[in-house]
Amino acid sequence: MTIERIPITSREQWLSVRKPDVTASVVAALFGAHPYKSALRLYLEHAGIEFDDSDNPVKRRGRIMEPSVALAVAEQRPDWHIEKCNFYCRDPDLRLGATPDFLIHGDPRGLGVLQTKTAAPSVYERDWEGGRTTPFWIQLQSLTEAMLVEAVFAAVAVLQVHAFDLALSLAEVQRHPGAEKRITTAVAKFWQDVAAGREPDPDYGKDAELLRVIAPHEIASKSVNLAGDNELPTLLDQREAIMTSINAYEARKEEIETAIKFRMRDAESIAGLPEWSITWKTHHRKEKITPAKDIRTLRIHHKKD
Repeated sequence: MTIERIPITSREQWLSVRKPDVTASVVAALFGAHPYKSALRLYLEHAGIEFDDSDNPVKRRGRIMEPSVALAVAEQRPDWHIEKCNFYCRDPDLRLGATPDFLIHGDPRGLGVLQTKTAAPSVYERDWEGGRTTPFWIQLQSLTEAMLVEAVFAAVAVLQVHAFDLALSLAEVQRHPGAEKRITTAVAKFWQDVAAGREPDPDYGKDAELLRVIAPHEIASKSVNLAGDNELPTLLDQREAIMTSINAYEARKEEIETAIKFRMRDAESIAGLPEWSITWKTHHRKEKITPAKDIRTLRIHHKKD
């Protein structure tokens, strides 16, 4: 690798220099492991489609609390000298880049990189298994950063944001030549696919919003022949079974709620059930006028019906 180190002079400049690259923060999308971004979304971004990547509460929390995580690490590891990373590393041939949150000096093994995260306690228990594991997408991010910075090791620090405590967990991610080879191979293939116009397969759980970008309108009278699609009939059968179950559950839900209302009659609330709060009040609903808009509607009907 021939690594470029570009000094960061402003947030806007940093966003600009990293825009042509696959960055460490989204490498996991190429392995179907990123919690927020799919390979198809990444492909469309680099194929020239603009998305709204404006700030959100999670990004803002992480940005504001980043120095606090580093401070907590410094308290736990006083032998480390932690320095804010002020450069962007990239491999210009591979178009792979990274900016570690911090650099670690003073470890006898050599240079390290530090990735900082924050998480609500419930998310920490779910995604980090209470500290027993580091999420795979963060491992890939840390490995990519260590590789591009040519660090000996990577560390991941996560600060749990409790109401009355800020508990820190610190784990290391060791360099792994085999994993790094998989990362560089996946990135190289990604850019080959972008050049050839080969879209990655969609992630049906993450990519619903992309349809508004890929196909915002239908072409009149156009029909697609899916006679050779072996998966679609199974999906349609599954959908029909799910809809039948939903309808049954909705009907039973209505029966249960009606049973509750008959017991209440003209009462406003129910007492005597300490584990439940149940009210039946009259609310005034204001008149609303919904602005007109055009939307694509998917309708599915089994021909036997």
